[in-house]
Amino acid sequence: MVFSIEPVSRCKDGADENKKPGRADKSCVQYRHVLVALGFLGLANVYGMRVNLNVALVAMVNHTAVQETTLPSDCPLPSEVSSYNASKASSRATQDGPFTWDPVLQGIVLGSFFYGYIVTPIPGGRMSEAFGAKWLFGLGTFFTGLLSLLIPVAAYAGEGYLIAVRVLQGIGEGVTYPAIEAQVAHWIPINQRATAVSLIHAGGFFGVAVGMYVSGLLAATDFMGGWPSVFYVFGIWTCVWFVLWAIFTSNTPAEHPWAGSEEILMIEADLADQKPTLEKKLPWTDIATSLPVFGVVMAHFGTHWLQYVLVSELPTYLGTVLHFDISKNGFYSALPYVGAIVAGSVSGVAADFLRRRRYMSATAVRKLFNGLAHFVPSVMLLIVPSVGGCNGFVNLLLFVVAGTVRGTSEAGYMAIPVDMAPAYAENR
Repeated sequence: MVFSIEPVSRCKDGADENKKPGRADKSCVQYRHVLVALGFLGLANVYGMRVNLNVALVAMVNHTAVQETTLPSDCPLPSEVSSYNASKASSRATQDGPFTWDPVLQGIVLGSFFYGYIVTPIPGGRMSEAFGAKWLFGLGTFFTGLLSLLIPVAAYAGEGYLIAVRVLQGIGEGVTYPAIEAQVAHWIPINQRATAVSLIHAGGFFGVAVGMYVSGLLAATDFMGGWPSVFYVFGIWTCVWFVLWAIFTSNTPAEHPWAGSEEILMIEADLADQKPTLEKKLPWTDIATSLPVFGVVMAHFGTHWLQYVLVSELPTYLGTVLHFDISKNGFYSALPYVGAIVAGSVSGVAADFLRRRRYMSATAVRKLFNGLAHFVPSVMLLIVPSVGGCNGFVNLLLFVVAGTVRGTSEAGYMAIPVDMAPAYAENR
């Protein structure tokens, strides 16, 4: 795809004998920073579309009809508890949707995304090599956005169609992480990498926070039918983002039409020792038998277990157990991820600082932030039943602390693949 747009004027400098032919020495824009910004927004889209159904489902299901055939909530209704739990909530009838899906079917619908998501992350790395990480990340996100537009139609057609669409969305999103890791490996110098990774991946937290908050607001209105507007808004915005991604990014610095020679040469010199030769093969045996790799896998599993418990179940828990109103549900469900955005970004900067000043080794830095991200959230969730009970404020406080501290993992295991094997990071 070729574009004739030149978005910025070039800031020309003195001649440089090492400059790239046909390029200015400098550009007014550092395009690795553009990559970080668009990567942030891309992952925000990815996660927004991943979680919007979790909030919208509260408005889609006829809870009054469903609760007639299921066990009642353990917590009293809002009128019987503190005002914080949503005493200003609208009646249950105004929140009820058209679908009489029992809790088991709701769980299948919520989990169906991940049935597809487990399929493509591993081949996604190889696909990044074959098709280019730029287009794999962009098209994977764009494909998911188009499918988001079909969710309302699929839901009315039957739960089987909705499940199928969510499985396909999972397949589309599964390639996005290996693709963005490949982009980081090609574009970001080593000493800037933890900061870049943390900022890009903070987009995921941002997407969850905004996705839940906006989904709650939209589902509580009559705009475009209420809950269907959740999927239309996210689908349309993702299509807009894809146009920006297609124009302003490239697979490598050398391929970028507007990057200055100075930026390209700086990145290429920094990454020169990491580039694999064409003959180098992926060492599958070494990977499969590596204890450090196994450790990273376990870190992924533990942290994402915590994350997806909150992502998938928190809106339903707040709505059906603590009786939060749908518009407030989205806002409160988003709070743990607002904290995670801050923690993820700060921890990345802190990790780079500790390494640059040689206060801690790379291994010690990763272990520090990994330990925080696993231990503290686990304790918070363990004490929810005994300490939180039916108190909305205490429950929210525990969930927010858990989600915030979990964000420090962005300076932990998320940056380890690029540290361990930058030449193969896109295949992680």
